[in-house]
Amino acid sequence: MAAKNNNKRLYLILARIIVVVAIVAALVFSSKFSGFVHLRGLVFVLAGSATLALASFSFPEIGAAFRHAAGAPAEGEDVRKSLAFWEAAARNAWMTGVLGTILNFIVALCTLSGGIVDVATRMAMSFLTTIYGMVLAVVCAVPAWKLGEVLRFKPAGIASETAAKSTAADAGSIRFENVIGYLLFLVIVSWMVFQPVLGVAHSNFSPFDWIIHWPSLLIVLGGTIALVLFVGGAGAGRMLAPAFAITGLIGSLAGFIQTLLGIAGRVISTVSAGITFVIASCFVAMLGMMLAGAPWEDRLVKTGRMDKPSALSRAAVYVFPLLALIFLVVALILVITPIHQ
Repeated sequence: MAAKNNNKRLYLILARIIVVVAIVAALVFSSKFSGFVHLRGLVFVLAGSATLALASFSFPEIGAAFRHAAGAPAEGEDVRKSLAFWEAAARNAWMTGVLGTILNFIVALCTLSGGIVDVATRMAMSFLTTIYGMVLAVVCAVPAWKLGEVLRFKPAGIASETAAKSTAADAGSIRFENVIGYLLFLVIVSWMVFQPVLGVAHSNFSPFDWIIHWPSLLIVLGGTIALVLFVGGAGAGRMLAPAFAITGLIGSLAGFIQTLLGIAGRVISTVSAGITFVIASCFVAMLGMMLAGAPWEDRLVKTGRMDKPSALSRAAVYVFPLLALIFLVVALILVITPIHQ
C-alpha cells in the first residue's frame, strides 16, 4: 500500500513538472517570446548547476535527495542532508545564472561589431542567463520547502548527534566525484568564455583582459586571504563566502571610482580600465564563492557541524550576485554612452 502511494505521489510530481515545462516551452518558443531563447546560456546554467552540486555532494547523497523530493520515506538525518542539497541547488542555480551573465557580458565586449545597436543587443541578451538561473532556483527551492516541513516532524537531536561524530577533516574532505565536479565546472566556464571568441578575426579585447586583471586579483584574492587569516580557527572556513563578497564589492567600487575619474578627465583608456576592474572583481568574487566558500559550508551543514548556513553567508551568496547585476547594468550604460573629447 505504501509503495502504491509513493508511486502515486511520484506520478503527480512528474505530471506537474511536465505541465510547467510545457507552459514555459510554449512561452519561450512562441513568436512573442522568441527573443528570450539563449541556448548557450541555458546549457551553461543547467550544466553549471549540476557540476556545482557534484562538487559539494556525493552520488549517493544526490540520489537520496531526488528520492526524498519524490516522496520516498526517510529518517530525520537523511531528510536533513537532502534539505541541505536542495537549498544548495537553489543557491547554485541563482549564482550560476549571474555568473553566466558576467561571462556573456565579457564575450560581448570581446566580439563587438556593428556599432552601438549591436553593443546594446549583445549585452542585453547576456542577462537572459540570470532569468534561467532564477527559474531553476525556484524549481530547486520547492523540494527544499517541502523537506523543511517534513523535518519539523522528525525527532530532534539527530543533527547534534551527527555533529558530535563528525570532525573538521570530514568537513574539509573531498571525494572523487567532488574533484570531477570542480573540473567539469571549470571546463564549462572555459567553454562559455573562449569558444565564442575562437576564430574571431578582429576582437576588441581578449577574455584574459577581463578574467586575469591583476588589480582585481590582488584586491579580491589577497583581501579574502587576509580576512580568513584574521578570523582564524573554526570560523575561517565559514568566512570564505562573505570575504569574497566583501572584497568583490571593494574591487567593484574601486573600479567605478577609476571609471568616473576617467569620464571627468575624458580619458577613454582610464574608463575602459575602470570597467575592466569592475567586471573582473565581480567575476573573481563570484567564482571564489562558488568554488570555495559555498562548497565548504555545504560540507559543514551536511556533516552536522552547522545547522544551516550563517545569515552573513546567505546574504553574501544572494545579495552580492544581485549587486553584480546592478554593476553590469551601469557598465552597459557607460559602454554605450559616447565620451566627447
